[in-house]
Amino acid sequence: MSELQHGLIYGAFFAYVAAVFLYLCHFRWRLSWLWRSAFAMVLLGFALQTLCLALRWIIAGYLPITNLFNTQLFFSWCLAATYLYVELRYRIHGAGLFVMFCCLLLFASVLTRDPAIPVLIPALDTPLFTLHVTTSFAGYAFFTMAFSMGVLYLVQRWVGSSLLPELKLLRKINEEAVFLGFCLFTLCLIFGGIWAYVAWGYYFSWNIKGVWSSLVWLFYGGMCHAKFVRRWQGTGYAILSIAGFALVLFTYIGIGVLLSSNHPLT
Repeated sequence: MSELQHGLIYGAFFAYVAAVFLYLCHFRWRLSWLWRSAFAMVLLGFALQTLCLALRWIIAGYLPITNLFNTQLFFSWCLAATYLYVELRYRIHGAGLFVMFCCLLLFASVLTRDPAIPVLIPALDTPLFTLHVTTSFAGYAFFTMAFSMGVLYLVQRWVGSSLLPELKLLRKINEEAVFLGFCLFTLCLIFGGIWAYVAWGYYFSWNIKGVWSSLVWLFYGGMCHAKFVRRWQGTGYAILSIAGFALVLFTYIGIGVLLSSNHPLT
């Protein structure tokens, strides 16, 4: 990895660290300039990370999301973009602490991995692969946002804080994040099916990654309906968001670590 890429990655990392620290200070002293400064650090980190991803794309000749380092780097970028969308749309302010802490943990895990860009195998050399993976991680990012809002909903319900959004807003953001994540993940499965047919002659195979991805889709599809069922609204929906995120983590990381799969990205 070049010195420029190295500088961009660490610059983004420390910008996110500064954002989390400033959000913590905002919780302590409740000064508006603190959360504004935190948001500015998020913007800075996102800009640096975007430049790094663009540079690696140019160098590789394709979007490098083919190993754990690259997918985690892209996942954290998607999560930061999702947070910026929610902040600009709903002005959640202090709630950004938890979301950006999740992003920071994901980004920190990148720093210990091999940053090399692998050679693209022929089966992955298609725009369908890029569409499949980008929509997958964009969906994961919204599911992570739903998880964050679910946790904050439970905290706000049990503890209560003037620094957190009202329960009604947290519930709205949670439901919207689940819906958008489900739509993006649906596109991911569609692109993946077409890609599999072009590359191997079938739309779906019973490999472990494909099966668990289908379970993720079914779970969040069920959540899109659960929001209309009274007993699952509010607290129940928040708990489902947390359980769904555990399913996402297992599908993304757990299968590659604990199980064997013939999926190209495990």
